[in-house]
Amino acid sequence: MESRASMAPAPRALPYYVAFSQLLGLTVVATTGAWLGLYRGGIAWESALQFNVHPLCMVIGLVFLQGDALLVYRVFRNEAKRTTKVLHGLLHVFAFIIALVGLVAVFDYHRKNGYADLYSLHSWCGILVFVLYFVQDQVQHV
Repeated sequence: MESRASMAPAPRALPYYVAFSQLLGLTVVATTGAWLGLYRGGIAWESALQFNVHPLCMVIGLVFLQGDALLVYRVFRNEAKRTTKVLHGLLHVFAFIIALVGLVAVFDYHRKNGYADLYSLHSWCGILVFVLYFVQDQVQHV
């Protein structure tokens, strides 16, 4: 078990970096939400707006929450290891679930409207990212 004396001190600017990253992440989420609300008609599950659930979920899950999960060990470096591991894992689980909702939304939208799935480079890269995220997350936590 590590003693607190053996742990390296946090950089002085770390709180500012974390605050900046949170502000940037929330700005990206808010900008995506505003774009969907103002220019794409909003979001809804049971309508033509179901497709709009996809970008919002991907930004929240794979950008914001995943980024927060990665920061946990730096931000809470003086907390108990078990506590930080649980928080790290929970954030990854929430990120995975929200990203999965985004994937379900787009596949369901395509099915309802008779569109083909996985017809673009974007969709194939997205599936690859999601699968690699899931595999990496499982391997990392074994």
